[in-house]
Amino acid sequence: MRPERHTMPEGNTITAAESALGRYDRSVTTPAQSLIQSLADTARSGADLLASRDDAADWLRAAGLLPADADTNLTGSEHGALLRLRDALRDVLAARGERRADADAAARLTRALADGRLVVTVDPTGAAGLASSARATYSNLVAAIAIAVAETLRK
Repeated sequence: MRPERHTMPEGNTITAAESALGRYDRSVTTPAQSLIQSLADTARSGADLLASRDDAADWLRAAGLLPADADTNLTGSEHGALLRLRDALRDVLAARGERRADADAAARLTRALADGRLVVTVDPTGAAGLASSARATYSNLVAAIAIAVAETLRK
């Protein structure tokens, strides 16, 4: 199995398991902060860029979270989960910007990011990384978002 790698700033890498789409490699090269801000902003411009499943898939492809050449669409439940993830992320970012705690938003974001099913991996040279233990495309893209969230919000 050839893993799918997502590299984030400061050496963080996510390796996603082979998906139902077959074997392919791709990197998410968008800086972590830009990726999560872009996701959070998908509903701020007056038009919701994730309004429909097709719109969401287009945005995810443009963000490098879905393979550009794949004919992958989100299921209804995955689309709903993505919208909940985005809304929780927006609420957490707003609370951080206002320097206040928001336990509800933090709990919702934690639950949404759990879909990424992250595990720690160690390569033959002893370097640690993160990987999604799921084969599902949606779980793999959530894992990439989870790494970006961790990278940005730990600062």
